[in-house]
Amino acid sequence: MSAHDRRTSTPELALRIAAFGIIAFGIFAVLFLRLWFLQVLQGDQYTQQANENRARVVRIAAPRGTIVDRNGQDGAGTFVDNKLSTVVTLQGDAISPVDVRTINGWGQRRGRHDLAVDRLTERLLTPEDARDERRIRRLSPAERRRRQARAESRATARLRKDRVPDLKVSRDATPALRRTLRNVGELLDVSTARLYERVVSGVVQVSYAGVALNTKDVSPAVRNYILENPRRYPGITVTKEYFRQYPDGALSAQIFGQVGEIGDEQLKDPKYRGLVQGQRIGQSGLEYEYDSFLRGRDGERRIEVDAANQPTGRVTETPPTTGDRLRLTLDERLTRVAQTALRRQIGERIDVKTGRRAGGAVVAMDPQNGEILAMASHPSVDPGIFNRISANRLRRLTSQKNGEPLFNRAISATYPAGSTFKIVTASAGLMSGQISTSSTQGAGQCLSFGTGSRFCNAGNAEHGNQNVTDALVVSSDTFFYQLGWDLYPRSGSPLQRWARLYGFDRQTGVDLPGEAAGTIPDAAWRRSRDVEERACRKQRKIDDCGLVAELGTPYRQGDNVNLSVGQGDLQMTPLQLATAYSGLYDRGGRVRDDLHFPTPHLGKQVESPTGVLKERFETESARRVRFPAAYKSAIERGLAGAVAAPGGTGTGVFRGWDQGRHRVLGKTGTAERCDKSTGTECDQSWFVGMVEDAERPIVVVATVEDGGFGAEAAGPIVCGVLRSWYGQSPKQVPCSGGSAGD
Repeated sequence: MSAHDRRTSTPELALRIAAFGIIAFGIFAVLFLRLWFLQVLQGDQYTQQANENRARVVRIAAPRGTIVDRNGQDGAGTFVDNKLSTVVTLQGDAISPVDVRTINGWGQRRGRHDLAVDRLTERLLTPEDARDERRIRRLSPAERRRRQARAESRATARLRKDRVPDLKVSRDATPALRRTLRNVGELLDVSTARLYERVVSGVVQVSYAGVALNTKDVSPAVRNYILENPRRYPGITVTKEYFRQYPDGALSAQIFGQVGEIGDEQLKDPKYRGLVQGQRIGQSGLEYEYDSFLRGRDGERRIEVDAANQPTGRVTETPPTTGDRLRLTLDERLTRVAQTALRRQIGERIDVKTGRRAGGAVVAMDPQNGEILAMASHPSVDPGIFNRISANRLRRLTSQKNGEPLFNRAISATYPAGSTFKIVTASAGLMSGQISTSSTQGAGQCLSFGTGSRFCNAGNAEHGNQNVTDALVVSSDTFFYQLGWDLYPRSGSPLQRWARLYGFDRQTGVDLPGEAAGTIPDAAWRRSRDVEERACRKQRKIDDCGLVAELGTPYRQGDNVNLSVGQGDLQMTPLQLATAYSGLYDRGGRVRDDLHFPTPHLGKQVESPTGVLKERFETESARRVRFPAAYKSAIERGLAGAVAAPGGTGTGVFRGWDQGRHRVLGKTGTAERCDKSTGTECDQSWFVGMVEDAERPIVVVATVEDGGFGAEAAGPIVCGVLRSWYGQSPKQVPCSGGSAGD
C-alpha cells in the first residue's frame, strides 16, 4: 500500500473534527453553565459567604425581662433585674472531649465520696438510745452546730483515704487547654490553676457549655486584644453579658430559679429553635416556666477585617431586643413579711429527726382566684451568687446539711398534715352519713381499737362528747379517731375519696416546675409500695430498702384512724393545704352549697419593657365539688372558734384580733415525725388562717419542721402575715405563740 493510500480520507477527518468540536463545545457549555450558576443563581449566597469570611461576628446578648410584683412601678417592687458585665468565655465546643471526660469522671467520683461523707455524718449524728435523744433535744442551736461540725470532721477523717484529689491543670488538662488558659491568665492576671478550677466547675455543672473565666469586668483594650488574636486565644470570646441580680437578696429565691447556658439536649428541643450554644435560658423556677417571654432576641456586631485579620474600622450592628417584663401576683411587702417571720421563727434550729438545718414554708393566696400573694421557703440563699461560683461552693451551699436552700418547701416538700387535715375527715363523715352536724362522740382521754391499740388526745385532755363544730374548736383527736375507725368499713373509702376531692394526692397545677403530688394512703397504695420494695431489693441486691415497715402488711383500720388526724403515711405540700382550705371560701357572707378550688398561680401578665400590657394570663376555672351549705357552715364555725372561742387551739395566737372586722377561720396542726416511744419529739408545726373579706380575701398556711405545737411556731407566722395584710397594729395584735396542745 502506498503512502498516499495510508492518509486519512477527507470524510473520516471531517467526522473526527466534528466529534472533537462537539466534545469541546459540550465542555465549554458545562463550564459556562456552571459559571452562570455560580454567578447568577448563587451569586448572592457566595457574596454573603465572602462577606462573612472577612467579618468577625460578636453576639450582643439581649437583657432578659425583669420580674416585678403585682404593684411594682418605676423600679419599686422589682424581684429580678439585670447587671451588664464583660465576660471572657471559653466556648464549650473548644473544650476537647478528653478534657470533658476527665472532668466529668472526676466529678462523679467526688460526688460519690461527698455522699458517703454525708451518710456517715448522719449515722454519727444518730442518737445511741432514748437517753441520748433526750440529751440532744436539750442542746442549744450553737451546741447542735458544733455537734454537727464534729460529726462531719470525724466522717471526713474516716474516709480520708478514699478522698478524690482535686484535678490539677499541670497533670490533668490537655496541652491545648493548658496553653489557652496560660495565655488568657497572663492577660487577665489570673493563675492558670485558678482558671482551670473555673473550667472544672463549669463542666461539672453543664458539660459542653461555655465557661466564664473572669469574675470582674475587663477593659476595652483587653477585649480588643483577644478579638484581634484568635490564634493565640482559640475558643475564647469576649461579650457583654447580662447577669441576673436580685434587689431583695434571698427573698423567695426558690421561686425565681436560675439562668444558665443552653445545653446540647436543650438545643434539640423545638422549644429553643433558633438558639445557639452560648446563649442563656431559664433553667429552673419562673425563669424556666416563662422563658419564652423573658428571653429577648440577641443582637450582633459585625467587625470587618482585612486579609491579615486586622479590623478595617467598618462595623455594623444589630441591637438586641430586651425581653418582656413578667408581672407576678406576689406582693413584695407581704412576701418579705412572710420570709422574715419564717426566718426568725426557725433561726438556726437543727431538725432532731434529720440532724440538718430545720426548714419551713409559708404560702399566702387569694382563695377566690388562686393568685399567690406570698410564697416563702427557709432556708434560702441569694441566687445572685450562682452567676459565678465554684462547683465545691455550690455543693456546700445546696447540701442537705445546709437545709437545701434551693429546695422550694412550699411546693416540693411533703409532710403529714396533722390536725389541719380534720376538715377532710369532717367532710367525709358528714357526706357519708356517718355523722350529722348535731351528733356527738369522742368522750374520753383515749380510745382503744382492735387489739387494744390506744389513741389519745394531745396531753391526754378530756373534751367529752362533742359535735363536729366543737371538736374542731378544741381539735379533739378522739372525736376524729372514732370517725376514722367508723369510716373504714364503708364502701368507696370515703375518707380517701374526700381527701382526693380536696386536692391531695395530685398536683395543684401551679406555674412552677418541681411540684410534688403527695400521698393518700389506702389499700392499693400499700400494695404498690410492696411492689416497689421488692423491685428495689432485687435491683440493689439488699435486704431492706425501707419503703415499707414490713412486706405484705395490708392497709388496716388502725391506719385509717391515723389518717383521720393527718398522721400515718399521709404526705402533702403547704400549697396543697392552702388550696384545700380555699375550697371553703364564700364571697359576700352567703354560704354556698359547693367547695371551690382555684388553680394557684404566680404569673399575672406580660408587659413590654416600658410597661405596656401585652398579654394577661387567663385564670383557669375553679374546680367545684358539691357540698351542702349546712355542712360548710358547721365546719366554718369550728374554724372560727379555733382562733376566737375559749379553749380554741389558736385563740392565744390571735389575742387582740378584731374578729368582727376581719373574721379569721383558723386551724392548728401538730404532726408527729419521730417515734415518741423513744422519748424524742420532733413535731411538724402547722397553722392555716383564712379571712373571707369581700375586698381582700386571703388564706395563709405556715409550717415549721421540728417546730412543736401548731400554735407555738406556725401560728405566730400566719398571724403576722394577716396582721400585715390588713394593717393591724402589732401592739394591738402581738401574734405571740399559743400553748394549746395541738
